[in-house]
Amino acid sequence: MFADIKKEFVLLTQQTKTKTKMTIASQILQQLGGNKFIVMTGATCYSDGNTLVAKFKGSKIANIMYVTLNSMDTYDVKFCKFRGLDVKTIKEVEGAYSDMLKSIFEKTTGLYTSL
Repeated sequence: MFADIKKEFVLLTQQTKTKTKMTIASQILQQLGGNKFIVMTGATCYSDGNTLVAKFKGSKIANIMYVTLNSMDTYDVKFCKFRGLDVKTIKEVEGAYSDMLKSIFEKTTGLYTSL
């Protein structure tokens, strides 16, 4: 059973390394800065179809961000603060363009996405 899981994990990691399949969430991550974003913020990123979920530490304002591609080819960005089982929505931005994502993140959280 565990051998099958290990094989599937290896196949998934090989697919991401070769980048044969470009998803919307990976494109959003690239627009945020890619690996520089992950390293600078310590973010853990997840994908849910056309939504990128980034969990990060270091900001007292928010610790999770949802970026969703909407039907107008713009992004809806939502910042939340999770503490235990309590969830507070801090800020929502609708209709953001791809070049605005970094500045929205930096202004809201106070964290930098690159040096």
